[in-house]
Amino acid sequence: MPLKTLKELVAEAKANVGHISPDELTEAGDSVILLDVRDEPDYDEEHLPNAVSLPRGYLELDIDEVAPDEDTHIVTYCGGGTRATLSAHTLKNMGYENVSVLTGGFRGWKAAGLETEKSNQ
Repeated sequence: MPLKTLKELVAEAKANVGHISPDELTEAGDSVILLDVRDEPDYDEEHLPNAVSLPRGYLELDIDEVAPDEDTHIVTYCGGGTRATLSAHTLKNMGYENVSVLTGGFRGWKAAGLETEKSNQ
């Protein structure tokens, strides 16, 4: 079997996960777990309100602490969408059925002028 390119992996993942717009996420409120899958320094610098930092490299190791209920709606985001899409696909493979990716990622959220937070250093 030939190896898949990153583009092919992301396309496959996009087809298998849900997507949520910034407006829909804002309306969802506290009914979702919002995962920032960027590296911790990016999260510390600025992130979406109520987001939990869970870098992609730690996803499989720590997701059960963040979301012990596999039915919880989880929304992943990164800078633009690639890591979030791959993370959401991984979560689906792990049994989390209600997983979405934030359309446009963090950059899209900021471009829409929506609120962000900085971590307390």
